[in-house]
Amino acid sequence: MCLAMKVQSLVRAAILLLAASCGGPGFAQTPPTPGAIPASELHGGIEISPRTVRSVAVRISNGDEGYNVKLLFSDSTIPPGAVVLKEGRLTPEYIQGVAGTVQKLFQQLRQQYQIPEPQIHIIGLADLVAPNLNELGSEILSRTGRPTSFIDVATDTELSIAGIIPRRYSAGNKLYDNRSISMLIDLANTSIRGGYQQIKRQATGTAEYEFVTWDVPRGSSTFAAEVARAAGESATLAVFANRAQTLAATSIRPLLQSEIAKRPSMRARRKIYLTGSVIWAMMTLLHPEQNDSYLPITMNDITTFYNRAHLDPDSLMNPDLSKISDENHRNEMRRAREVIKATYSPKTLLAGAEMLRTLAMELQFENKRVLYPRFAWFARILSYVRLEGQ
Repeated sequence: MCLAMKVQSLVRAAILLLAASCGGPGFAQTPPTPGAIPASELHGGIEISPRTVRSVAVRISNGDEGYNVKLLFSDSTIPPGAVVLKEGRLTPEYIQGVAGTVQKLFQQLRQQYQIPEPQIHIIGLADLVAPNLNELGSEILSRTGRPTSFIDVATDTELSIAGIIPRRYSAGNKLYDNRSISMLIDLANTSIRGGYQQIKRQATGTAEYEFVTWDVPRGSSTFAAEVARAAGESATLAVFANRAQTLAATSIRPLLQSEIAKRPSMRARRKIYLTGSVIWAMMTLLHPEQNDSYLPITMNDITTFYNRAHLDPDSLMNPDLSKISDENHRNEMRRAREVIKATYSPKTLLAGAEMLRTLAMELQFENKRVLYPRFAWFARILSYVRLEGQ
C-alpha cells in the first residue's frame, strides 16, 4: 500500500495518549530488556528537517481495535554544520553532519532498543529542498544501509494532521467527529501550510475521508529576510516593524486570501491546531509554566506577543521561571528559553509575530478555538512509523 493510501486509512489514533506523557523536547523509557518485546513489534523512525534530526522508537502491537501504539523513546538533535545551503545546494559539511547524526541515532535505535534494521524508517521533510538531495540520501545509505524517503508538502501535512488532530472529542456522554470541525496550520520557516480532512461521498454511496492541503510560499524566516532587505540592515526596530506591517498587508495577506477564496471552508472550521517554531516561541515565552499537551491560544496571547516583541523584546525573551515549581519542567523551559534567544533576534521574532497576527485576522481566530499541541514536533515521524509498522 502506498504512503498516501496508508495516511488515508488512519482510523484510530493513539497520539493523544502518547502526548500526555511526552510534552517536552524528548521522552524516554528504560530500553526494553532483550527479548522482552517481540522484534516484530519494535519500530523506529528518523526525521530530517533543515535544522533538526528527530528520532522515535515505538512498540506497535495488535489490540482489540486493530493495533496499539506505545512510545518508547523520542528525541531531537541539532546536527553540526551551520551552513545548510550554498548557491542553492546542500553543503558537503551539512551532508556529512546530518548523515553522521542519522548514523548515531540509527545505532541507538538498533543497540538500545533492539529494533530490526528493516523496521527503522528514515524520512526527509518537505522543507529540505535542494537539487542534490540524492547526495544526502546516498551518504545516509552508505552509513546505515537504509534508504531515505523524501516526502512532498502534501504528504508532510497529511502526516501532521494524522498525528496531531485527535479523531474524536467528547461532549457529555457522546463522541463526535473532531476532524470534521478542525484544521491544522503550520507557520513554518519557509511557508504557511495547512490542511484538514473532509468526508467524500463515493459512487457506491459509502463515505470516506479525504485530505485537503494548502501551502502559502511565505514562512517566518523568508518573511523576516524579505523585511530586512526592504528596511535595510541598519534599520531600527521601529522602522523594521513598520516595514513588516506594510509587507504583511501587501505580500502575506493577498496570498492567504487567495487560498481562502479557493477553499471557503477554511474559515468555517471552528477549531484550529496551530504549530510552528514561532508558535512554540510565543507559548514558551508567554506561558512557560504551562505543560499540558494542548494549550489554548487566545487573541490576547497573539496581541501581547506582538506588542512586547515591538516594544520590549528583551523582557519578552527573558521570562521569569522562578515560579515554576517542578524542577524538571523549569529546567526544560530554561533550555527552551536559551534556544529561542539563540534562534531569534528581536527583528526576526517581530517578523514572526507580524505574520501570526496577519494569519489570525484573515482566519478570524477570535471566533475559533485555537490550540497549540506541544508534541507536534514528532507527530510526522511517529505517524509515518505507525503507518509503516501496520
